[in-house]
Amino acid sequence: MVYTKHFFIRSFDHLRKAEDYIKDAGKTTVKVTTENNHLGNLFPYLINEEKNLNKKLVSSFGIASVENAADEFTATKLNAAVTKGTDLEVDLRTGKLKSLELKQLETGNKILAHHVIQSFSPDDRLSPEEIHEIGRKTILELTGNEHEFVISTHVDREHIHSHIIFNSTNMITGNSFRWLKGTKVTLEKISDKHATRSGAIIIEKSPKNSHKKYTMWQTENLFKYKIKSRLDFLLEHSSNIEDFKEKAAALYLHVDFSKKWSTFRLLDQQQTKNTRGRTLSKSDPEKYNLDRIEQRLKENSTCFSIEEVIERYEEKENAVKHDFDYQVKIESWQVDHVTTKGIYLNVDFGVSNHGQLFIGGYKVDQSADGDFNLYVKYDDVFYFMNEKNSERNRYMNGETLVKQLSLYNGTVPLKKEPVMSELDDIISAINFLADHNVNDGLQLQRLEMKLERSLQEAQNKLKELDEKLVDLNQLAKNYLITNLDNKAESDQSIDYESIQKELASVKLSRSILNDRFNEIVGEIEVYREIQYISEATEDKTIYDDTMYKK
Repeated sequence: MVYTKHFFIRSFDHLRKAEDYIKDAGKTTVKVTTENNHLGNLFPYLINEEKNLNKKLVSSFGIASVENAADEFTATKLNAAVTKGTDLEVDLRTGKLKSLELKQLETGNKILAHHVIQSFSPDDRLSPEEIHEIGRKTILELTGNEHEFVISTHVDREHIHSHIIFNSTNMITGNSFRWLKGTKVTLEKISDKHATRSGAIIIEKSPKNSHKKYTMWQTENLFKYKIKSRLDFLLEHSSNIEDFKEKAAALYLHVDFSKKWSTFRLLDQQQTKNTRGRTLSKSDPEKYNLDRIEQRLKENSTCFSIEEVIERYEEKENAVKHDFDYQVKIESWQVDHVTTKGIYLNVDFGVSNHGQLFIGGYKVDQSADGDFNLYVKYDDVFYFMNEKNSERNRYMNGETLVKQLSLYNGTVPLKKEPVMSELDDIISAINFLADHNVNDGLQLQRLEMKLERSLQEAQNKLKELDEKLVDLNQLAKNYLITNLDNKAESDQSIDYESIQKELASVKLSRSILNDRFNEIVGEIEVYREIQYISEATEDKTIYDDTMYKK
């Protein structure tokens, strides 16, 4: 992302010191040594002529003069306080209101203004004027065009950067801007949107975050899911506990069996605290304890090398990453702009709530006609940015996004049934064992049992889809019959176009699931036939050897 920083300003003294410097900007030298000193000289630092091409890259919003920005910020706050009647005191002798003093507005460590720094890559082919405009658009969207600000773009360093100070007091409502825990993320996403739209290079954060790929939420639940996934994989592909530990390290999973409850930690994620094994399975808390793991590993008869296990796990993870629940077409007019890392889509999220959201490139494929195919999971999360008011920004899940996109371009989304992913995963695991000449044993038996259950689930799902098609067709018929009968009033609650779209979507989903089901059944029949011939040949060889010895 374009790198951003944020500071709070909590003292009027920091703002007042700006005025003298502004009046004699050409003579004053600004030195920044500490955070307080930096903030104390904030406005003079912003419009230093040596840094910003003789004030050509200084502009403001909501104030008449940059040189009087501190006074205008202060006046806005005083006016809001008087209007609201807050921080006012009564003179007990006269019964009149006392004059409001600035120090009264500083009580309680209040935030008076916000300082944002927006830095760009030295390799950007953007002019200082373009970078200045990106900063303006970013803050206007963040504040909803309701907060005064001053922006100055500095060109005195290798990387061009903008300093922006905006008043915490809303100049329309008088309310304070609420900088919450997630506001920094909102700022970064808005900044990225406008920067990439202009062609800016996205600056990555510090190396400690560089290993995070496609991870949207670094939460404890996500860590548990990843840990459990790796443990289950290791249980299938390890021969003993020492082999288990070596392969766990190869998959960047730290294991500790030294205490009553085993603990685990992801080494390729920013997980700072260990996760106890008992929290990974509510129905079986002891599943990942040392004794249970050792007992489970005794069932494995085949030993795989660390290299084979790493390769297999990467294949499995890659399949999961590229799996999807919905496929929907995105027409070119729905795309705001394309970046090297993905696309920004124009989306409406409710009434009069237009904005954009970002889709990672690994979720889209571009077709020859310029349109895109989007592959989305139910629980994917996207951040919607209202282009006029950041307070209306919201998170949107995959299912909601698909409905919004298909609603506006009229296309029919493909819904992939989850059982298909499960079937593909089991078949892949069986093929992996077959490639290593594993034709019997508990490992294979477990997978065959899972495959039978999944096939039964697929059959049940096909039956469910058939019933849904019958119901949808009946709805469509009822609508047509009602509208053909001039005497009857049309049922306004039935949307015929929506019925047709859902019919097309369900038919497509059923067709794909049915084809894959029949394909897998055919593969199983061939596999069992080969297995039968192999066992019969082996039995005959044993019989012949026995007869020869006699």
